[in-house]
Amino acid sequence: MSNQVCAPALLIRKCSREDAKEITALMRQLRYPTTVSVMEERLAACENHPHFRNFVAELDGEVVGTVSLRQLQTHDMEQPVTRITALVVDENHRGKGIGKRLIHEVESWGKRKGSQELFLSTGDEERIDAKPFYERMGFECSGYRLYKTLE
Repeated sequence: MSNQVCAPALLIRKCSREDAKEITALMRQLRYPTTVSVMEERLAACENHPHFRNFVAELDGEVVGTVSLRQLQTHDMEQPVTRITALVVDENHRGKGIGKRLIHEVESWGKRKGSQELFLSTGDEERIDAKPFYERMGFECSGYRLYKTLE
C-alpha cells in the first residue's frame, strides 16, 4: 500500500476560443456581462494578435483562472508596457496561489515582449478588495483613473 500524496497539477497555458464557456463563467464572477458567443469572438480576435494574450490556469484539467493582457506603446514611451485588462480566479479556488502563478506568467510574457512595466486598473469600489493582492505582488498605487462616457 502506497502512502503517496497526489498534489493537484496546476498548468498555466495560452487561452483559446475553446475556453470561451469557462472564461465566460469566470468573467461573470466579476459581474462582467457577456455571453459565450461574444467571448468566443473576442478570444478568436486576440488568439494570434502579437499585442494581446490570454492565459488560463488549469487545475487538474479544470479552468480555474484567467488573465488577459495587452501590450501597448505610445509616442511618449521609450519601451512598451503590458496592461492586465482582466484577472480572475474562480471564487472556490482563491487563496491557493493561482493568481500569483498567473501574475508570474504575465511578467514573463511582458519581459519577452520587451515591456519594462506592468500595470492594471482595479476598477470600481466593488473590486477594490483585489488591491491587497496586487500590492503583495509588488504593484504600487499611482494616480487616479479618470474616464468619460462618449455620447
